[in-house]
Amino acid sequence: MSQTDVSPVTEQQAAVDRAAHAHGTCENCSTALHGHYCHACGQSAHNPLKHVGHAIEEVFESFWHLDGRIFRTLRDLLVPGRVAVNFLKGHRVGYVQPLRLFVILTLFTFFVGKLTVHADDMRMSGGDNALFASARTVQEVETVRAAQVAQIEAQQSGSPTAAAAFAMAMAAVNTAAAQRTAELEQQARSTTSAAMNRAAQAAGRASGDGYGTFFAHDINGKPWDPDTNPVVFSSMPQFFNNWLNRRLANAQANVQRMGRKTDLYVQAILTALPGALFFLMPIFALVLRMAYLGRGIGYLEHLVVALYSHAWLMLVLLSTFLTMGITHAAGNLVVNALGNLTLVLLWVSVPVYLLWMQQRVYGGRWWVTLPRYLFIGSIYFWLVVLVVMYAALAGVSS
Repeated sequence: MSQTDVSPVTEQQAAVDRAAHAHGTCENCSTALHGHYCHACGQSAHNPLKHVGHAIEEVFESFWHLDGRIFRTLRDLLVPGRVAVNFLKGHRVGYVQPLRLFVILTLFTFFVGKLTVHADDMRMSGGDNALFASARTVQEVETVRAAQVAQIEAQQSGSPTAAAAFAMAMAAVNTAAAQRTAELEQQARSTTSAAMNRAAQAAGRASGDGYGTFFAHDINGKPWDPDTNPVVFSSMPQFFNNWLNRRLANAQANVQRMGRKTDLYVQAILTALPGALFFLMPIFALVLRMAYLGRGIGYLEHLVVALYSHAWLMLVLLSTFLTMGITHAAGNLVVNALGNLTLVLLWVSVPVYLLWMQQRVYGGRWWVTLPRYLFIGSIYFWLVVLVVMYAALAGVSS
């Protein structure tokens, strides 16, 4: 047989043999290699630590492989229900896994949020003690506090996307009012020894020195102290009581450190929210399961829908944070107007998108889908409220 009669199969086998001889065995599992990748464990024969070119090649190969799937997933995520429907049908290789996508978007969104969202950007002055400095009576303090609370509530109604920041601004107003009230009460106390001690405690609470600023309740008739006079629930195990008092002590120290700087409270909430949202996912999937009992859909399938819907919500929140940052940095009336319009459009699209997605994923008639959607939405609203409250407490007491 002449050299030209060698079949393509023979040439391919010769190439494989040459590759196996060149690469030897896999460094990970010691399996004989028959190409550039191990057929047993999948590891590449290229060692990026041995050659700079291989290291650069591996970085770019990994980046473009992930980048392509992310862009395809994000593109289809813009169409309500498309990613979830395709994934549930088995078309999974072209998409980023739902849990991974949700984690990546959540971490990136709140990272951007911590850079762009600040209490000072929201025209909040509730944490400034100067607001209450002119008050000479407790009644005047309450009047100023009520006016500030009304102002915050009015701003919150026009910007529901910053609910956590407004909640902390509200807390700052109440804290400043309580501090001024304590100062006025201190001035009104008598000069007796007992009264002087009470005045010193009030001054300590007002200035943030000592315990009582975050948790000011007496335990067994004495001021709370995490070591000498802790909170104890007899019906709970000892480790829970220890944990609770540690969290209270942490919150006490953090409140004293952060003082009236509302932005620090906002940053603490933004730090704690990703973890809280992560634990919300299985609960929300359970709500979907309850709403669609008898449809033959498993819990994990509902979890996929929950993860992809929240991944889209993270995109909306990310766009919100970026819009807020751009409008604040520009400081231009036209840019501010466009930014406000963008925020309105973003959050008006949320209920429309989620309703459309629910209809597309689960099917059925619209008049049946709508009450289910309202049921899910009402429960979800309270779940989000609980998550934000938890994030506020967790952020302050961490």
